[in-house]
Amino acid sequence: MDVEELLRQNDLRVTPQRKAILAVLKNTRSFLSAQDLFQKVIEILPGTNFSTVYRNIDLLLEKGLLCRVSSQTGADLYELRREEGHHHHAVCKMCGAYFAVDFCPMEELIQELDRKGFLPTEHCFEVYGLCAKCREGKRKIE
Repeated sequence: MDVEELLRQNDLRVTPQRKAILAVLKNTRSFLSAQDLFQKVIEILPGTNFSTVYRNIDLLLEKGLLCRVSSQTGADLYELRREEGHHHHAVCKMCGAYFAVDFCPMEELIQELDRKGFLPTEHCFEVYGLCAKCREGKRKIE
């Protein structure tokens, strides 16, 4: 789907900044910090300021177009929510690599909460450990 259509479908005004942010995220298959995203956006749209990018990240999160996870350093990282559907993440504690996990272990809990009248609007599930490459070079988790 083209980024302009994505913005319109979510009742968002099409602006050069939003188009640039979504284009960067669409062409990136990994998570980016707000600062990394900003650096890539100003390559496309010089003159854009960081606060504009940050405000738009918040808006795109609110509209459900982005996923946010926390890095080991505590910084938030973002990716475009793909049409492939709902997924969670496995995070390598050593190198910081993120991997999509298509299985959702939360479905039973969500159904139970629904039976009790609670409507979850979102959830985040991350598993931390060591990726295959890092496991080869390290014997124990610090």
